[in-house]
Amino acid sequence: MKVLFLIAALIISGCTTALWAPEYKQEIIDGFYVKSDTGELFVTASDSAYLFEINKSFGEALTLSRKIEFYPSFNDFELKKDNTIVGNVSLTLISDEPSLELETHLLSLGFKKDKLLKRLKLTKKVEGKRFTVEGDLPLEKLEKSQRISIAQPSTFSQTAGKIVATPATIVIDSVVVVPAVFLGATIMAAGGG
Repeated sequence: MKVLFLIAALIISGCTTALWAPEYKQEIIDGFYVKSDTGELFVTASDSAYLFEINKSFGEALTLSRKIEFYPSFNDFELKKDNTIVGNVSLTLISDEPSLELETHLLSLGFKKDKLLKRLKLTKKVEGKRFTVEGDLPLEKLEKSQRISIAQPSTFSQTAGKIVATPATIVIDSVVVVPAVFLGATIMAAGGG
């Protein structure tokens, strides 16, 4: 009888744990753009966009990834009910023997020597907002898209702000209107093109 009771308790606890577990959405990230003058990171996906506030050194490290090979990783991303998103972004230098000049520069940006990997690595927690995109953003895409798992609440509603992209302007939430050519040129210049 005790064995039957124990099995029933394990099954029930497994079911309730599954009820509390968040759902995960796979998002394909196809571009990122650093706007260093305002400290913003703009990340694009197929039909969504994410706007994160970042510091200058992290923006510079992201910009360097257009010239220097890093292995990116994205962990613990969670989309909350109010469409804010938080998670950790890591950049690990692929080269295990960087030049002294590069190593000094990366250390000044906050990279640290990872004891396990024996490579320079930078991990930053980012927080921002999710938007849905209508139209095509006139921005350069990544050569290779990245797949990210994002936890979201099971009662999540699609109430994200909107970004409307037209040939002349980009409108974010009907409040901020930016000329599309200006935004594209500024972000691509900041992102290394």
